[in-house]
Order: sequence, then structure tokens, then C-alpha cells
Amino acid sequence: MLISSYKDTTFLGRFPYSEGLDEFGMAGKGIIANHDPESWKFNRKFFNQAILSSNFNDEAIKWVNKLFKELEGYWKLLSNSTSHNNLQDNENDWSLEIDLSTWAHGFMCDMIIVLTTGNRFYSMASYYNKISPVNVTHSDALIEDSEKFIEGINTHVLGVTYFMFLSPFLRHHMPFIKDRVKSIAKNRDYLFERIDTIIKKRRKEIEETPVGTELRHHMLTSLIIANTERDVNNVKTFGDDLLRPMTDAEI
Repeated sequence: MLISSYKDTTFLGRFPYSEGLDEFGMAGKGIIANHDPESWKFNRKFFNQAILSSNFNDEAIKWVNKLFKELEGYWKLLSNSTSHNNLQDNENDWSLEIDLSTWAHGFMCDMIIVLTTGNRFYSMASYYNKISPVNVTHSDALIEDSEKFIEGINTHVLGVTYFMFLSPFLRHHMPFIKDRVKSIAKNRDYLFERIDTIIKKRRKEIEETPVGTELRHHMLTSLIIANTERDVNNVKTFGDDLLRPMTDAEI
């Protein structure tokens, strides 16, 4: 049913209404799990506007290069600390056995967070500190306990299946399952609270920035300033609902 609803369109498919997703707080929000056509159209407009801009693409290219250099730096430090290689004497001659999947996961987390919020997350640094005898510190991290936040995101994504495929009776009364569902719901509340704090913090920063000052080109800023006097997008869509700014909940 889901596939047949969008097989003849280039738009991203949407899940149909689900009582479980409604209970989980996802129904009617965002894009993928949004069964409300008007809300979906509104959110999709600003999402596309944010990620398809040339400034956003330039920012993505810049951060890919910057984060890869940071990743390579961690690998070199690990190679130097686990062997007798002197990287200062032979900078290009070093080797290291790594868990590529874990590093790739950290790279993607750092990339996604910096492009969506404009702030650093340091997921790779967190993993480096786990396996290195010498730790690195970063005072400008978006979230202090980044490991907990990353684990919370993973739990949230996997937890969606409990609300999509299990009946209300199983979710609320089946032993073991009901405890897991409560844990997933508690994790959801933690994530939403942290994300709401990030949005409000960035909105306040923008409000305190003089109008006309160039803002950083990342998704959160684009969504906050959309349809405001700071909006750098010159293409406007007619329709009263599509011309209003986004609320924190919609973001």
C-alpha cells in the first residue's frame, strides 16, 4: 500500500497513518511519517529549500574535507601512540588497524550534526578518547555527553518498529515488551528535550544578530529564518500557510 501510493512520483514516499506512530509522537510530523498532506507539503518545501541551496552544498563540501582531515589526524595519532613510528620524521609512512565501521559512523554523525545545526558534535573525538591513552578535548561541543545522545538517536530509530508493528495490547501489557516500550518512550522524551533546547538556543542567537548580518549556512538556520525578514531565499510560494515561518515543533 505504501509503495503503490508513490510509485508514479519522484517525491519521497510517506507512511500511512499509524496509531502507534501517533502514540510515539511522529504521526503528522516531518516528512516520511507525515500522513497529513498539507503539513507534509509545508515541511517538504522548507526541507528542500534548505538542502538544495548552493550555499548548503558548498558548506557540505567544506565539512567533508575538514572532517576527513580531522579523522586522518586521529588515525595518525593512534598510529604514533601504538607503534614506534615517528610521524614527524616520516609523515606519510604509517599504518594502523582500525574498525572502519565505527569510525564511519562517527564521521557521519559529526557530518550530519554540523550540517543540520552548525555546531560540532565530536563523535569521532569521543571514540578516539575511548581507544587512545591520550585524550583530546573540545570546549565548543554542541552536547557535552555526545555518546549518550548518539545512543539515544540509535535507540529512537530502532524503537520506531515497536510502535509501527506491535499492537497497543502488546506494547502496554506484554511482559518485557512493555518495559522496553517505556524505555523507548523515555528516550524519546530525552531526545526531544535536547533537540528543542538546541532549536531555542539557535533561534535566540539569530534574534540577537543584527539584521543584514550573514548567517551560517546550515539547515537549522535555514528553517528558522524561512519566511522571515532574514530569509535569503528569493523564491516565494503563494498561499497563506506556506508563507508563514516554521514553529519550533515543526522544525
